[in-house]
Amino acid sequence: MTGPMSSTEFGGILLRWLSESRSGRASALRDGIRGQARTWGLELKEYADWDWTRKAAALGFIDVDLRADRWSVAPPVLTQLPHADGLALLTGARTARISARVEEAAQEWMELITVPHRPETGEAPLPDTLLFQYEDLQNLQEAAEYLRVRYVPCAALQLMELLPQATPGPESAPPGGNTANTLEKYELRLQRFVPVARDDEDGLYRWRGADYARLTRIRRNGVFHTVDRETGVYLELARHRIGAMRWRPEAGQGRVGVGRLFVDRYAPLPALHERAAVLCSGFPPSVGKQAQTRAYDNVPRALAEAIAASLQQKLETMARPVAAAGGRTE
Repeated sequence: MTGPMSSTEFGGILLRWLSESRSGRASALRDGIRGQARTWGLELKEYADWDWTRKAAALGFIDVDLRADRWSVAPPVLTQLPHADGLALLTGARTARISARVEEAAQEWMELITVPHRPETGEAPLPDTLLFQYEDLQNLQEAAEYLRVRYVPCAALQLMELLPQATPGPESAPPGGNTANTLEKYELRLQRFVPVARDDEDGLYRWRGADYARLTRIRRNGVFHTVDRETGVYLELARHRIGAMRWRPEAGQGRVGVGRLFVDRYAPLPALHERAAVLCSGFPPSVGKQAQTRAYDNVPRALAEAIAASLQQKLETMARPVAAAGGRTE
């Protein structure tokens, strides 16, 4: 992975490499991100490699299975954005062939909107977001055929039907032996895992397994169950009846059914839920430094409610902003 020393091209070149490589080990991908950052002269903060991987998966570029330590590039698709006035998103693999056809189409007939990623300090830049402005469904389908990518009607709303319900997984063995020395329990008040000496209370735990892999398990009625970290946190929030999601409708005329979904930063969405929210706009969530939230734009209320319900959350609806003169909101 080599290229011009420009951080704005970092994400695009990395996605090109992933698209041509097609699949590999997730741990090797994270090492590759840090190695490429050093080549670019970028100083990444801790866990920036994991953050890039997670966001790239949410944007639909790659699929990641951390338990199997595998990643694979997602098939290239052109999909509508919900309630977006004729905008479609090109996501998935971005090979040299696909990129060449996109560039050719943009020069001749395609209304292409390229939006560079603006990373925070210490973040690895993501690939540009490519939006296609279309007039009608036939226009969109013809564009997909020309680019030789698959047309998918509004992937975000299709994913709404596939969201898994947050429940404990299969029964699992409790911590034991030398692994008990690494035992931690999730503390809701502190919003993080803390070391504990015993596992005699229900809750969300993690520890190092025999191969030193980190295991996350949830204890219910004295029995341990497998669970991923994100789902486990939401199960704990539900057990204590704590809300972590809010939705605010947009102020524009005719936009009452679409808005911004706010999720507390300490409770990140599980992978499929986050992809559904991200594919509403084609952009990763913005992060509020003071409010400590992740905000997802252009999310229909129906999808926000489905995400919340599947995670045992009661969605709080915020007041609609008042439109001021000139289209601004107050």
